[in-house]
Amino acid sequence: MLVEVLLVAVVSGFVQGLSGFAFALVATSFWAWMLAPQQVVPLVVMGSLLGQLTSILSVRAHIKPARVAPFLIGGLIGVPFGAAVLHALNAQLFRAIFGVGLIVYCSLMLRAERLPKVEASRPVDGSVGLASGVLTGACGMGGPPLTLWCSMRNWDMAAQRATFQSFFVVTQIQVIAIYAWQGLIDRSLLVMFLGVAPGIVAGAWIGSHVGRRFTERRFQRTVFMLLLASGVMMVSPLVLRGAKALLA
Repeated sequence: MLVEVLLVAVVSGFVQGLSGFAFALVATSFWAWMLAPQQVVPLVVMGSLLGQLTSILSVRAHIKPARVAPFLIGGLIGVPFGAAVLHALNAQLFRAIFGVGLIVYCSLMLRAERLPKVEASRPVDGSVGLASGVLTGACGMGGPPLTLWCSMRNWDMAAQRATFQSFFVVTQIQVIAIYAWQGLIDRSLLVMFLGVAPGIVAGAWIGSHVGRRFTERRFQRTVFMLLLASGVMMVSPLVLRGAKALLA
């Protein structure tokens, strides 16, 4: 196993422990250059789940099943639906459009003195969960809708993390089950995962303890900066392709 693969696992786990999400953003950015795509996607999902299980311990006292339930119901419906329609989507264009939206919104929010707060019903929360679930199944980018929505609710930092991390844990288990059923998780991948698992746990544990020192405002800014980076990562492949076409 390459030392670089393990190093990426540690850094990705740390970022996830710090913010409650973004493992896939960091890990995919680097592992895509080291491993085959068939290895990257399931390895990222398994690694993200392990990091979530580690870092969620820091907010376990704030988990409220009644608050998480609407998101989970929508998400569990959305994941298989997104996976089923994957073949009919232009995934690159879809990510690019969604990425532009993230860049614009997060750029505005990072400049705002106060974030807008909303009150919503359980069906609306369920719709957000559905959108995140569909995106998870269709293109593996289910985090932004839910984390954005949680940041706009009148919840403190711990409540936000407890909500979206609980959602990610359950839906990622569902995704892994689908990958296993599709035969994407084999013996060699499991061996690689076991090799990077200690690094993910260590990084997530350290990140979660550092994150406890964040103020509410600093936490919000960290979330939006990571979401902004996520938007850039979604858009960049289309930009690079366009640049190559112009130069050809």
